[in-house]
Amino acid sequence: MNDKKSIGYVVPHTHWDREWRYPVWENRMYLRDLVDELIETLETNPGYKSFLFDGQVVALLDYLEICPEKEGVIKKLIKEKRIVIGPWYTLPDLYPISGESMIRNLLKGKEEAEKLGGYLKIGYESFGWGQPSQLPQIYKGFDIDTVIVSKNVDRTRAPRCEFKWTGADGTSVLATRLGEDARANFFMNAYLKVMTGKEYKSEEYEYHYGQDGQVFHQADKEQSVQDYFRLEKTERIHEEYLKEAAGKAWNGMKDTRLPEHRIMMDGSDSTTGQPHLMELLEKMNSQVEEMEFKSSSIEEYVEILKKNLNMEELNEVMGELRDGPTTSLSGNALMTRPYIKTLNKSVQNRLYGMAEPVSVICMLLGGQYESQFLKKAADYLLLSQPHDSINGVTQDKTVDDVMYRLSQAEELANTVYIRGLQEIVKRIDLSAYAHDDIVFTVFNPTAKTRREVLEVYLDTPRNRGIWEFGIEDSKGTVRELQFKERKESISPVVHLHSRPFPYYSDRHGVFFETGDIPAGGYEVYKLVDFVEFDRKTKFWAKTRKTDGHELAAASDYMENELIAVKVNRDGSITVTDKRTGETYGPLNYYESTGDVGDYWMYYPPYNNRTYTSKGIQASIYLKENGSLSATIGVDMTLQIPEYAYRPDSYVSGKSERSETLRELPITTCYTLRKGSNQVEVKAIVNNTCRDHRMSVLMETGVKSATANAQGHFTVDERSALPLKDGEGKYYNELVTQPMQNFLSVCEGKRGMAVITDCLGEYELRTDHANTVSFTLFRAVKNIICTEFRSEGYFPDQNGGQLKRTLEYNYAIMPITADVTVNELAGKAEAFNIPLKPIQMSVPVTGNGILPVSYSFYNVSGQVQVSCLKKAEKGDGIVMRLYNPSKIEQQTDVSWYRKIASAELLDLKEERLEVLQSQGNTVSITVPGNKIYTVLFRFA
Repeated sequence: MNDKKSIGYVVPHTHWDREWRYPVWENRMYLRDLVDELIETLETNPGYKSFLFDGQVVALLDYLEICPEKEGVIKKLIKEKRIVIGPWYTLPDLYPISGESMIRNLLKGKEEAEKLGGYLKIGYESFGWGQPSQLPQIYKGFDIDTVIVSKNVDRTRAPRCEFKWTGADGTSVLATRLGEDARANFFMNAYLKVMTGKEYKSEEYEYHYGQDGQVFHQADKEQSVQDYFRLEKTERIHEEYLKEAAGKAWNGMKDTRLPEHRIMMDGSDSTTGQPHLMELLEKMNSQVEEMEFKSSSIEEYVEILKKNLNMEELNEVMGELRDGPTTSLSGNALMTRPYIKTLNKSVQNRLYGMAEPVSVICMLLGGQYESQFLKKAADYLLLSQPHDSINGVTQDKTVDDVMYRLSQAEELANTVYIRGLQEIVKRIDLSAYAHDDIVFTVFNPTAKTRREVLEVYLDTPRNRGIWEFGIEDSKGTVRELQFKERKESISPVVHLHSRPFPYYSDRHGVFFETGDIPAGGYEVYKLVDFVEFDRKTKFWAKTRKTDGHELAAASDYMENELIAVKVNRDGSITVTDKRTGETYGPLNYYESTGDVGDYWMYYPPYNNRTYTSKGIQASIYLKENGSLSATIGVDMTLQIPEYAYRPDSYVSGKSERSETLRELPITTCYTLRKGSNQVEVKAIVNNTCRDHRMSVLMETGVKSATANAQGHFTVDERSALPLKDGEGKYYNELVTQPMQNFLSVCEGKRGMAVITDCLGEYELRTDHANTVSFTLFRAVKNIICTEFRSEGYFPDQNGGQLKRTLEYNYAIMPITADVTVNELAGKAEAFNIPLKPIQMSVPVTGNGILPVSYSFYNVSGQVQVSCLKKAEKGDGIVMRLYNPSKIEQQTDVSWYRKIASAELLDLKEERLEVLQSQGNTVSITVPGNKIYTVLFRFA
C-alpha cells in the first residue's frame, strides 16, 4: 500500500454540543456512552491514530465529572495525542460575546487541557458561526498559526481550500476552509454509505420500521414530540460501496492546493469514535488502487500542509469570515432570545469591568484578590457562551439552564465588586469630616476620568428632618443638583456580630453633576446647606424654586447646550445638533415584519406585510424635568398580525402573516442630561405576537455606503450590502450584521452613532433616508435542525416566540467627522460600566489612609482597556490594552504606587519583552488594531 502516491488523511472527530437538542444532563449520558466506547475502540485498535474532540476541553471534563475513575486512562490517551482536545474551553459563538471572553475561553482551555495532558495547537474552528476579524491576532497570541475555519468561505475569496487569512491588525495565519461538506466530508460521502448502505444525500436515507434496528420512543402526550432512539446497532461494512464512497470523499477536497494529500474529515454532530473505522479503511484500501486512506490526525495533516505548500502562492483573504449562504454561518441567530445576550453582556461588564479591577485594588492595598469567587463567575459565564446556549437555539429547558448560569455569574461578580468597594471605603481617611456629616462616594472603575450627571438615592436620618440639601465635592465645590423624589425609608443595618439595627431615614432621589471623578478611583462628597421641615405638617407643604433652566420646554421638546430633541406625534424623535445645525430624523420608530424562518435563518413569508409605527398617534408625556435631566415618555400600540403561516419545506402550505391582528404595546423613554450630546433611550416592548422580526429604525440622512461597527478589539467597517457573487447578487439574509457596543455612520460634518449595552445586530439600508435598522428580536417557532430533512419540533415550547416583555437601553448621538472610533469606544464603555455611588458614614473610631479623592490607575489618550486582573500565575497584575483604530496611539499607564517592573506579554501571559517604567508610569505605543497585554509588579 505504501507505493500509492496519493494519501487521504482520515481524521475522526465529533462535533459535541454540550447542550442543544437535549438538555445538558440528558446529553451528558450520551457523552458518557460515547467516551466509554471511544476508550475501548482506541485500546483495541493500536492503529487508530487519534480522535479529535471538536476543539474543546469541557466535554472531557464533563465526562470525568461522571466517571472520575477513568481519569488515568483519559490523561494517558490525551498525553499520547490519541484523544485531542482544545484549544478552546467551550465552543462559543464569537459574535455575541466580547473579545475578552474569547481570550478567557482560550486561557481556560489551555489551563484545563494541560492538566489532562496537552492541547491542540491549531485553531480548530469548525464550530464557528463566522469568525471575527481579530481572530488571527488572538490565535497568534496563543502561538497558533494555522486555523481550520468554518462554516464557509466564499469561493470568490478563497477559490482553493488553503489561503492566507489576514486579520484587522495585519496578523496572518495559514487557513483552510476544508472542502465540500467541510468537517463531514468523509463521514457524509463515504462512512455513512459504506456503513448503512444508504446514500446520505438521497431519498433512500431514511429509517425503515422493523428493518433498521429496534427503536425507543416516548409515547405519552407530553413527550411524544421528543426524538426516537435506535437501541440496536445494525451498521456493517457494505463492501460493494467502498470504491464509490472513496471517490466521492476524495473529490470533496478537489479544491486543495495539495491534490496528493487530502484531509478526510470523518464526523459530524454528536458522532462517535466509529469502532469499525480501521476495518473500513483496510477494506477500502484493498479496493482503491490510486490512493491510500490512512488513520491520521489534524496535527499530522497540518504538518503536511506546512511542509508542502508554497506560502507565496496562497491568496490572501482579509478581515472577518462571514460569507454566505446564511445557513453556512447561522447568520440570523444574533437576536434570537435577546434576553440571554443582554444578561451575558451585563455579566461581562460586571466581571471584567468592575469586579476584577476593584479586587485588584483590594489586593494592592493589602487585602484579598477574590480568586475563587471570580473563577467561579468566569466558569458560569464561559459555560453559558457555547453557540447554541448563548443564542438559545435549544429547547426551553436549556434556555432556563443558561439563564441560571448567567444569573449566578452576575451575582458572583456583583458580590466581589461590592465587597471590594467596602474594603476601599474602610481605607478612606474621613478625619476631615464630623461624625454627623452625611457623606457618600462615587467610584469609577474605568481607566478614564469621568464627569456625568448621576442619579443617586441618599438617606438622611429621619430625626434630623432634612428636606433639601446641597452636595459638595472633596475640594469644597458645590455641585449642581436636581431633586427628583423623597420618601420615608426603614433599612436594616447588618453586622455579623449583632442582629440588624433598623435605620429610620428619609430617602432623597436626586441628580447631581459629579465634576471630575478620577480614573480608576473615586471622589467623596458631603451633604451641605440643609433645609429642614416639620414632619407633622399636613398643609402648606414646602414649595419649590427654579432658576428656569429646565431642559424640557414642553412635554414633547427638550434641549441642552449641545442638542435639541423633538418628540414627534408618532413617538419618534428628531434631533438637532446645535454645534453644526444638522438635523436628524425621524429616529427611533419601530418596524415589525413577518418571519417564518428558524433560529438560524430569517425568512419572511412570501405574502409578507411589514408594519411601522411611523405616522401612528402616540401618547406623549413629560415624566421628569429639571436643569440636569429631563425624560419624556411615549406610549404606543402597534396593530400587527398575531402570527404567521410557516410552509413546510418553505413551499407546502400557506406562507403569509395572519389576517388576525393583535395589539403590541411599546413604551419608550427619552432622557437628556445637561452637557450630554446623546439622547438615552429605554424601550420596553411587550411582545404579544408570534413569527415576526421587530426592529427600531433611524433615518439618519447620512449618505454613507459603509458603517463602523464596534467589533472585538477593533472597529469593523462594513458595506451596506454583503459580499456579491460574479453576477452582482448577494444573500438577502446577510444584510444584517453583528456589532458589539456601538455603530456609527458619517459623511463630512454629518454623522450619527448609537451606543448600547444590549443590541447586537444592525442593517445599513440603501433607501432614500439612509436608514439604520437595529434588530430588537426575532420571534420564531422552536424548531431544531436535527438533520436537514427532519427537525425536532416542540409545539408546546414557545420560548422562541418571545411572548414576554423585553427591555432595551441605548443612546442616540449626532457626531461629526472628527469624532474618532476610539472616542466612541470610550463612550460605549461608560454606557456599559456605570459609575457606582456608595453612601457611608464617618467612622466612630480610627481613620483610613487614602485621600478623599484618588486615582489608583489611569490610562491616558485613546487606548482602551479590556481587562484589569491578577495574572494567571504569580502575584503580578495584568492590564489588557487595545487600540480599536487604524492609527497608532501612545498612552501612559499610571499607577498610584511605584512600578517595580513591567513586561509585555502574549495572550498566554508569557513574556515577550521588558518595558521601561518611570516611577509609577509606563509609556506604551500601541499600533493600530493591536492588543497589548502588560504585566505590572509593584515595589
